Amino acid sequence: MENVDKSEEVLPNKPQVYIDFEPKLGIEFESDDSAINFYNEYARRIGFSTRKKYVNTNKKLGYVTSRKITCFKEGFRGDDKRRTQVKNPRRVTRIGCQAHVVITRQPSGKYRISKVDVEHNHSLLPPSIVHMLPSHRKINKVQAHEIDLAEDAGLMSKATFDFMSLQAGGRESLGYTTQDQKNYLRTKRQKAMKEGEAGALLKYFEKKRIEDPSFFFAVQLDVDDMITNIFWADSKMIMDYEIFGDVLSFDTT
Repeated sequence: MENVDKSEEVLPNKPQVYIDFEPKLGIEFESDDSAINFYNEYARRIGFSTRKKYVNTNKKLGYVTSRKITCFKEGFRGDDKRRTQVKNPRRVTRIGCQAHVVITRQPSGKYRISKVDVEHNHSLLPPSIVHMLPSHRKINKVQAHEIDLAEDAGLMSKATFDFMSLQAGGRESLGYTTQDQKNYLRTKRQKAMKEGEAGALLKYFEKKRIEDPSFFFAVQLDVDDMITNIFWADSKMIMDYEIFGDVLSFDTT
């Protein structure tokens, strides 16, 4: 059987790279993302989290020329001038760990590990909890869909998180935290706002009209085609009006 030098193996560009060896000088990757996935997967398997320390890019062409990825306990936290005023200060996580890899782009376009240190100055975590470290936490597509459905149904964020934790068999098995869920929803809303407030609102109305046959909305424009008034009513509002005869109006001027 022919001997294969793993230090020269080229890893494919995949979302996750499953490996059976630690980072070594000379290992090459098809892309910058593959190198990041390689080191993060290695970190997950042995019990630590990663942090992207720096990246250098070719300013004209935009590609990454070199990058350093470190243990998340790398460096030290700077002095916080507010520390005497904070009741519950954040716990210290950065303790000067030197574990890292540096990858550099080669003339071939591949990326090679040019510097590496695998020694940590702290204990590594067991597999039962390592998935909750920052670089390994992730909201997958199925979870994202369920979070979206819960938000559309009007459920509070905490109730959604508690329910999904119960489904997963406990918070420790869910794979993300309440803050990750808040960040996901915030990013989603910010993306929607990029379309403009009016655009996002009209898109929402169109969605509601598909879901609710009784849903109705009307938009009044001024001479400059700017929205001046918006009216909408769903099936529940229509039933409530039949009983109570009230209309709720919002004046934003």
